[in-house]
Amino acid sequence: MQITVEVPEDRVASLVRQRIDELFSNDARFRETGVRDLVRSIVDETATTAVKSARDAIAAELPAMATEAVKRAVKDDIEKAAKRGLGALRKLYAGFDPAKLTPEQRSWVEKQIAEAGNNRDE
Repeated sequence: MQITVEVPEDRVASLVRQRIDELFSNDARFRETGVRDLVRSIVDETATTAVKSARDAIAAELPAMATEAVKRAVKDDIEKAAKRGLGALRKLYAGFDPAKLTPEQRSWVEKQIAEAGNNRDE
């Protein structure tokens, strides 16, 4: 005796789609399945390979990138310090007008500048 059962292709495709939807749903019954584990391992392996190839592709450029990053960071720090110093000088010399110096004050400032210049040359 032989029995033949015919299942339409669209019914089989519908069953496959339904099963895939079940396996990848948030339903707790399907969270730990062989299919999900296989897909996870494929994704993990592909991601690892991609990261390694990206690392290898930029490995030669990393020292130059690091040097440039350090230069930019130092330049930014210097600019910030200069702005802070300039702000402090503006506060310190608010209302200062060199044209209004008395002769005694002018000679004192000139003496201080000359001494500072001599100390730096030594």
